Amino acid sequence: MKRKKIGKRICSILLAATMFSSTALLASGCTSSDSSSKSAKSTSSAPGKLSGSITVCGWNQAASALKANAKQFMTENPGTTVTVQTVDSDYTKLYSELAANSGVPDVVTIQNRDVKNFVNKYPDSWLDLTDMMKPEESNFSNYVRGLAMVDNKYYAVPWDLGPCALYYRKDIFKEAGVDPSTIKTYDDYIAAGKKIVTKTGGKTKLIGFDYSGSTSTDMPAVFFSQLGGQYYNKNGKVQLNSDAMVKAVDLCKKMINAGVAVNLPNEWNDRISAATNDQIASIPYAVWYAGTLQAISDQKGKWGIMPLPAFTAGGNTQANEGGSALAISSQTKNAELAKAFVKFALMSSEGNKINFETSKLFTSYQKSYKDSEYTATDDYFGISIGSTFAKLSTNIPTVDFGPHFTDVNNALKTGIGNALLKKQDTKAVLKEASDTAQKAIDNE
Repeated sequence: MKRKKIGKRICSILLAATMFSSTALLASGCTSSDSSSKSAKSTSSAPGKLSGSITVCGWNQAASALKANAKQFMTENPGTTVTVQTVDSDYTKLYSELAANSGVPDVVTIQNRDVKNFVNKYPDSWLDLTDMMKPEESNFSNYVRGLAMVDNKYYAVPWDLGPCALYYRKDIFKEAGVDPSTIKTYDDYIAAGKKIVTKTGGKTKLIGFDYSGSTSTDMPAVFFSQLGGQYYNKNGKVQLNSDAMVKAVDLCKKMINAGVAVNLPNEWNDRISAATNDQIASIPYAVWYAGTLQAISDQKGKWGIMPLPAFTAGGNTQANEGGSALAISSQTKNAELAKAFVKFALMSSEGNKINFETSKLFTSYQKSYKDSEYTATDDYFGISIGSTFAKLSTNIPTVDFGPHFTDVNNALKTGIGNALLKKQDTKAVLKEASDTAQKAIDNE
């Protein structure tokens, strides 16, 4: 899950910051239902009957979905109180709460890629949820299961994931004489972009992203995922200068040099403005971005969705960007209620219907792909979003973000900026980024 003002609907969507991308988490405003408790005791008044209260934290679209889930859950379970707080996405307050071992919310939203990082830094702060996950393992892909597991134990329940596709403006492509069915590779994609730039007199570019990497690394991350790249070598050392990462960053550089890309210094907000004002004709991004595009009401029917181009003819066209999970604090006084709410929100048709219809959160729980909301035709796009992205999530390459991804990603941001904005040698700056990240990890 990821997410200036373009009317009231845009404002609400802008609060959502992946997948995205990339990238998004917790922080200020979190409070625990009882921050002094270190045990996971239940306050249920009788077996099978839930009672008591818990606090749940999430950001933006996640918070919206959680609030809708909480409302329904409390209706079905009288005597329970589930308070959902909308928090920001930088983890600042959560880190403070974890360090102090006080004030951590009962249920915490964590980006998939950061689960291992949190378990590594604060190993005693999370409940072991293996008992919840084991009976449901077959309903989750290997990709998301691996992200939620540490030492063969589950410390989070996978929520949403971000299978990617190419959103494209059908009207702009048609006016430029571009047939989307002929775009098979990224070379084809760039060639199409040149036609669009020429036809529109430079007003419309093919794509936009942050050249500095400071506000987002999502575009390189999508391409890196598609290539099956790994952040570490077989010895567990950081390898940001791998062939896959070099190819991913160089593809961005190739788009810039071809004149088909536009710099979006504040990538999330600037991309929405660019899409609204016809400044970009396509967006290779995750399923959760569909909700953002739907807020641009006067473009209904103008956006198409197709698989990503491949790096080479016949190559992989699937990737993932973003996604989150729910973890339960070991401080909670009501583990039974917390687990019941997580199970309702993430492992039930009812909860996943709420998630998809409220926030277009594409569930990791594959059992729900047969439900009506995933097969229904979406009025805005004229296709079934759920069915389309379900087909684009069958072969997503597995990636290990490891227990120190914060250090890795911070170094990667600098490397991307040096390569794209400062136009330095890609492999050299990514080697420097690798060394920087590894040094930070070794010093911890």
